[in-house]
Amino acid sequence: MSSKSKLFVVATPIGNPDDITLRALKVLKQVDFVICEEFKIGSRLLKSYNIEKPLELLNEHNEKEQTNSLLMRILNSGETAALISDGGLPLFADPGNELVWQCHQNGIQVIPIPGASSIMTALMASGIKLDKFLYYGFLPANKDKRISALKKLPRNYDIVFLEAPYRLKQLLRDMIKVLGEKRQAIIAYKLTQPEEKIFWGNLKELSIMTQDLPKGEFVFILKSLFQRKGRK
Repeated sequence: MSSKSKLFVVATPIGNPDDITLRALKVLKQVDFVICEEFKIGSRLLKSYNIEKPLELLNEHNEKEQTNSLLMRILNSGETAALISDGGLPLFADPGNELVWQCHQNGIQVIPIPGASSIMTALMASGIKLDKFLYYGFLPANKDKRISALKKLPRNYDIVFLEAPYRLKQLLRDMIKVLGEKRQAIIAYKLTQPEEKIFWGNLKELSIMTQDLPKGEFVFILKSLFQRKGRK
């Protein structure tokens, strides 16, 4: 293995292209190739910064076989690679964890390049006390499994969810059914984009406020049932 072998895990913008860091741009220009989830999104990102690099695909459809192929390429060729997601911090509900783990196990240096995060951006804009929260990620797509998962949620944490852009109405419907319409929550919609909105209210109010909202990326924060000390 060449001492040059490295895997950079690179954060990319979640909406506003100006949010990419100078370090991320420098790395993307220097690596030998870039690993992305979708060719179209990856190539569009690089093109927007006038960067030309070969792309390799790594997603939920090919992760098992592609992980070993990419690992062998980095190990045997001494190339450097950048792993990116479709937007934001890689590996939060994205493929690539196994590749990162295998790189660690095989002596390949893994270097994180931090940057924009939809989760942290939503929390920054939420107005809630940020000393304690739970990141849940995605609820099950199946309605019955989703309702079952909602019934098991802890009650003493503010909980951060990610969800598909087209599933907001279903999410609110099932949360109202399980948790009650008075439960407080926050929806951070199209963060960093011109259409950005932060909706604050109970589940019933949020359902009304967002009923005509166009499909778009969002982060959902469910408020704890217990009031924190120091917050009046």
